[in-house]
Amino acid sequence: MSHKVFALTTRGLETLSAGEMSALPGVQVRDVAYRCVTATCHGDLTPLLTLRTVDDVFLDVATWHSLVRQRHALSVLEQQAARLDLRSAATLRAQYSSHNSQFAIRNSQFSLTVSFVGKRNYSTDEIKQRVAAAITARHGWTYTPDDATADLNVRLFIEHERAYVGVRLGKTPLHRRHYKQRHILGSLKPPVAAAMLRLAAPQAGTRLLDPCCGAGTVLIEAAAEGILARGGDIAMKALEATRANVDAASATVDVQRWDARRLPLVDASVEYVVSNPPWGRAVATGVDLEAFYRQLCVEIRRVLRPGGRAVLLTSVPDLVRLPGLQLETQLEISLFGQRPLILVFV
Repeated sequence: MSHKVFALTTRGLETLSAGEMSALPGVQVRDVAYRCVTATCHGDLTPLLTLRTVDDVFLDVATWHSLVRQRHALSVLEQQAARLDLRSAATLRAQYSSHNSQFAIRNSQFSLTVSFVGKRNYSTDEIKQRVAAAITARHGWTYTPDDATADLNVRLFIEHERAYVGVRLGKTPLHRRHYKQRHILGSLKPPVAAAMLRLAAPQAGTRLLDPCCGAGTVLIEAAAEGILARGGDIAMKALEATRANVDAASATVDVQRWDARRLPLVDASVEYVVSNPPWGRAVATGVDLEAFYRQLCVEIRRVLRPGGRAVLLTSVPDLVRLPGLQLETQLEISLFGQRPLILVFV
C-alpha cells in the first residue's frame, strides 16, 4: 500500500531534504517546493521518522487552493476544513506512534499548527479558530492549544494561494531532538546541523572537528552517525550546554574549553571541520570580527588533513578565507531571521 506524505524543512535545504528522503526504502519524491517536499511512500512509513534534515513529516491529507491574502480566505479555509476527513490519517498515524497507539476516533484531542508565507490580512490565530471549530464539528474531537498533550497534530502550511494539509506522523516534531535539553543564543537547529553534515559527507570512524561548538548540536549529530566528534568553545555556558546535551544523547564526544583561534591540536589531525562560528550578531565575539575569522581560518587550514572538507555556516562569507581550499558549494538558508550561507570547501 502507498501513502502520500510531505515534509517541511528550512528554506534552502529543500533539495538536501529531498535527497535524504529519496534514499529511504520505498520513498519516491513527487515535488520539491518552498520549504516543502512531497513524496509517495510504498510500504512501511517508519523510516520517515529517522529523517534528520527535515523539521517534520506529515501524512498528506489534502491540498487547498485559492487562499488569497484578503480576509474572505478565512471563509474558504473554514469551508474546506468542514469537508476534511481526518479519520483514516489519524488511524494510520496511530500505528507509528509509541504514544496512544489505540487512537480513539471520538473524544480525542488535536492540536493545530499553522504557518504561511508572506503578508495576509488575517492571522494564524484566526485561521486556527476557524479551522479548529470546523474539525471539531465534523469529527467530535476537542481542540487543544497544547501540542504536548494532543493525541495528534494537524498541520496547515500555506504558501501563496496553496495550503498543504497533513497529520503529523510522529508524536513530536522531528526537529525537536530529545537530547536538546539546553539551549544558548545562536544555537543551531538540529536539522540544519544534520544538513551541514550531509554536505560534509564524513564516513563513520573519521575525525570531525567543531571549533566553535556552541550547544554541541553538530557534535551530537555527528556522533549519532558513528563519526569521531571533537569540539570546544571558549564560553563556559556553551560548554555546560554541550555537556548536558551530550549526556542526554548518551553520545561519545570529546569536548574541551579552548580559544578557536589557538586550537590545541596538531597539524593535519582531522578529516572534517563542520562549524557555525559566531556572526557577530546573535553571539558577539568580543573582538574584531574580521580578525577573529582570519585567525580561525588559519587554524582550520592548519588542522585539516589534505583531502579534507570544511563546512561553515556564516552570514559574513567574505571573511572566510581558506587558502589552498576550493569553494565547492554555497547554499543560502533562512535562519534566525537572516539569510546566512553554508559554505563547503574541499
